[in-house]
Amino acid sequence: MLEEDGSSKPCGNGDASMAYEEKEKIVLEEKGKNHFEVLPENWVQVTHNSGMPIYLHKPTRVCTLAKPYFLGPGSARKHAVPISAVPCLHYQRAKEKEEQKSEELLEASANTAADGTTAHVAPDIPCARIESVQENQAAHSLNGVQLREYCSKRFDFKTVRLMRFKTWAARRKHTKLRKQRQIYPQSGLSLNEDKKQVIGTSQSPVEDDDAKLSQTAELGRPTLPKGTKLITFPIGHSIPATHNDPTSQSEGQGAAGGANGGSRREWIMNPAGKSYVCILHEYVQHALKKQPAYTFKEIENAATPYSATVLINGMQYGTGVGSSKKAAKAEAAKATLEVLIPQMKEKILDEAEPGHKGPNHQSDLDLSFFNEIRIEDPRVAELCAKTSEPSPYAILLTCLQRNFGLGDKNVKYELKTLKHQKNEVIMTVGKHTVQVPCKNKRDGKQRAAQAILQALHPHISSWGSLLRLYGSHSLKTVKEKKQEEQQITLLQSKAAVNAPNYAILNKLRQEMLKLRQMREAVQPIGRFIPPDDVGMPSTSGADLNNVDL
Repeated sequence: MLEEDGSSKPCGNGDASMAYEEKEKIVLEEKGKNHFEVLPENWVQVTHNSGMPIYLHKPTRVCTLAKPYFLGPGSARKHAVPISAVPCLHYQRAKEKEEQKSEELLEASANTAADGTTAHVAPDIPCARIESVQENQAAHSLNGVQLREYCSKRFDFKTVRLMRFKTWAARRKHTKLRKQRQIYPQSGLSLNEDKKQVIGTSQSPVEDDDAKLSQTAELGRPTLPKGTKLITFPIGHSIPATHNDPTSQSEGQGAAGGANGGSRREWIMNPAGKSYVCILHEYVQHALKKQPAYTFKEIENAATPYSATVLINGMQYGTGVGSSKKAAKAEAAKATLEVLIPQMKEKILDEAEPGHKGPNHQSDLDLSFFNEIRIEDPRVAELCAKTSEPSPYAILLTCLQRNFGLGDKNVKYELKTLKHQKNEVIMTVGKHTVQVPCKNKRDGKQRAAQAILQALHPHISSWGSLLRLYGSHSLKTVKEKKQEEQQITLLQSKAAVNAPNYAILNKLRQEMLKLRQMREAVQPIGRFIPPDDVGMPSTSGADLNNVDL
């Protein structure tokens, strides 16, 4: 502990090699973290000696107390400002939410005590919340009016009247009349006529801006792809094991570590492209430090002969039936998710059928958010995890498999420990070798894969282009192809007797329009005639689609 004069006190257990000093450091309690927002490239958060977090731009050494955000192609004057960019308002709202939650918990406990019912019959399960991009943007953004109302409590504003002319000729005419008024006095009639002209061609900027605040589709900040949903829940939580729990072996140390931990971190999961069984296992393993178990039974039903029940810590949760054990297991996981995460039913389960893997067509996938992100951006791995896209290393393996069929066998990487607690990853693919500084091996592996991908594709600058080439929706899976074939087959049942099948004709029209768009996209723009001093490649097309290794 610190002495009264503020100096640090040496401590230890008698061994000089294990002597240390205890100091006190004042830091700000973090409240209301928004996982949908990430710092722009080359910006880092640093804790100042005052305890307040500051944001540092590494290349220019520019500091700011407000959290910076990336505007992209949005309008600088008309975009919605994130609440995190106003630190006092952001912290005030976070404290209000915590106070509201504590009041609700007190009311619930008071009602339970008044009813005389016993509480905590089931284990204390951490509450998970599901939030979509649209909900997050509506809850954590401020338009011009809202920001002005908050700032008016601390700043003084004044209204300035401006004249906005529709054409340059009207402005020139007004300027000419004003100069004539200054030189020659005018009569009252001409003044009134001039005033009518000015009023007719002018417009208040405040009213104009307020009327257009709702048109933020093309003026707003770039956000994660539409339809992205994140499940957030605290980790490091453990529940006491029971005697009949088959999954409580050798977990005492992990439970103790979670109970003694101070601040509880949060785990972020994107359910897109994952089955119900996968979502359930990931949630239970990270939130409860347990492994869900399944019990199967055979029931007397010809359509659904199998039944499955989910057991967590020896307690039954969801039950499902199906034509096979796999189908019954998926239904049981779905029923369990509805119990553990109540928002799952209304926000995720009702929007897709079991086994849904996201958009079926490439046109349904919005990758415009990644168009503004460089290939070697250090935030790529985090953003890919939040949007359920493959990691940079997985993209690299897909690139090598499609071009050479080599895969993981051709990738060599090693971790080197440098001075001052710094690490470096060296990755080699063919004739390309990169050296990337990193925090740990996992981070360095992804950063090095990004550098290799940039070397293999020097003509590509954005990560969105690589996702279109090698992403999860770049090729249709066998299941998606079967679904399209089944849709066409089912259209035959809609045919009437002695009448044309309009369903098949409409489907044919859609496919013909798609074919037309594909042909127009690759339409040649002319004939290329190379200069005399430029050598042309060989006529063999065996290696035209391969990257240069």
